[in-house]
Order: sequence, then C-alpha cells, then structure tokens
Amino acid sequence: MMDPSPSGPIRPALSFLGPVGTFSHQAAYECFGPSVEYVPQHTIGDVFQSLSPHLPFGIVPQENSTNGSVVETYNSLRTSSIGHDNFIRGYTALAVTHCLIVRHGVKLEDIEHVLSHVQALGQCRSFLAQHLPRASLVPTDSTARAAEEIATGASAFDPYKCAAICSSIVVTIYENLQVLQEGIQDGEGNSTRFFILSHGSDRAFPPDRIPPVQNQALIRIEPLSGSAVTQKSKRVDIRRVINTLDLDILRIDRRPALHVPTFQDVYFLEVGSEKKGGTVQWLEELLQGIGKLGYAGIEASLLGHW
Repeated sequence: MMDPSPSGPIRPALSFLGPVGTFSHQAAYECFGPSVEYVPQHTIGDVFQSLSPHLPFGIVPQENSTNGSVVETYNSLRTSSIGHDNFIRGYTALAVTHCLIVRHGVKLEDIEHVLSHVQALGQCRSFLAQHLPRASLVPTDSTARAAEEIATGASAFDPYKCAAICSSIVVTIYENLQVLQEGIQDGEGNSTRFFILSHGSDRAFPPDRIPPVQNQALIRIEPLSGSAVTQKSKRVDIRRVINTLDLDILRIDRRPALHVPTFQDVYFLEVGSEKKGGTVQWLEELLQGIGKLGYAGIEASLLGHW
C-alpha cells in the first residue's frame, strides 16, 4: 500500500507519528500517495518539532469521534512556533478499524497485557472490559509501536502473553503477527480527524494533492493582563472573545496555559464562514476578526487556515 521509495523526481518529505503502519501513516498516504517521502516520528510532539524547510509537511491526529480531542496535539499547539513557523493547512478524516493483533498461536485467554496508544485503548473500552477485563493496559507511543514491540520482542512482557490494538496493515509488515479480532472499537462510526501541517504558511503542496478549501481556521487565545481577562479570576473571558471575533464558531478546545500563573487556560477556536462568498472574502473576514481581538487587548494567534 505504501511504497516508501518510488522512482521519479525528488519528493518533499512528510512527518507522521510512526512507525510505518500507524493510522497516521495510513491517513497521510490516502492524502498524498507516492508524492511525498514518509518520515516516521516517535511522538506527536516530534512531528511538530521536525518541521523545517527540509521536512516541510506533517500530519497529526486532532480528534477521534469516540474518544474526543487528542491531548498531545493540543499541547503542542500551545507552543509559539505554531502560527509563526509552522501552520495548519487543512484536515482529513479516516475511518478507524481497530484490530487485536497477536503472535501466531496466541489465543484470547492467553492475553495478560494489551499494548497500544492511549487513544486506541480508550476507543476500545467496551471490548476490553468484556473480553479482557483482567489484562493490564500498556500505553505506547503509537499503535504501530505496540505491534512492533510484540513482533520484535522489545516489550518488557512475554510477547506470547500480549496483544496490540492497531491497524491490520501491521500483519503485512511483520510475518509473525496475526489478526485475532477485527473491528473491536466502540461504536460503528469511529473516525479520526487529522490536521495537515506545513513549515511556512505558503509552502506549495505536491500537484493534485492540495487539501480542499473549507473556509475554516484555528485561532489560539492566550491569557493576557488586560481587557481580555476578568478582574476577579484573571482568566480569559471567552464570551467576550467570541462576541468580539464575530465569526461562526465551529468548536472550542482548551488546555492549561504555558509560562503563566497556574490554572489559566489557552483556548483554541476553530472558526468558519457559512456566508456566501469566495475565499478572498473569507480571509478578509478572518483577518478583520483577529484585528478586532488585538484592538480589544486580546492576545490571538492565527495557527492556520484552510
């Protein structure tokens, strides 16, 4: 499915949560196919940090329809490089089918430890509670890393007493693994949404691989000692932010703020436009809205638009 080195001209590089065989890898391939060189990273944070002129693109999971927002991604979105050097340029969605992967010959009753990324473990709670209630849940950096540890014996546990939750693609990578159960995720509509990243806001995507225009954007709102915070709590007054911005709010997320007194929050506002009009008109509305925030003393950063 994913030829890592097809012949042809030099391709731009794309960073993803590795190793090969993760859902991030699959989502990236469905967007970019053989037009980019795929560079796996150990963590989501590493994907953000790896972006550079020589590694211009990346993809990170943003939200799962069952387990909610991906905390690691929003933690990374708090850093100053996002919206300054690196930007969100679009998104893609992937239907997720989780499988229980084991060494050949391992049965369900043999499993004492289940390895996977914390998001995947959370997305399979019902199956684990019903079929493996006594198994320990072991978080790993990625779903494919869990399979790799079992296949190579790199885990601290006996590989014949372990299972991994991941994509079935891993059995094409490791010959000693097999699918024991397929489709173990909670619910039938399990999907993950991924942000597409680039180094620089105008880096050109490969031809025919440009993400569709959605007239959406992500804005980061940070605590500031001014009219953006209430005098009593010194927190961001999110209601005032929304009223001042005067754009359609698609979703709101928040994480603890960095480098400020404790228990203050950073807000992430995903905004869009349902008004009729082209991309130029939308960008004008977006920039005007952010300008209003600055005029009102609200610290806002545009993390990307698409």
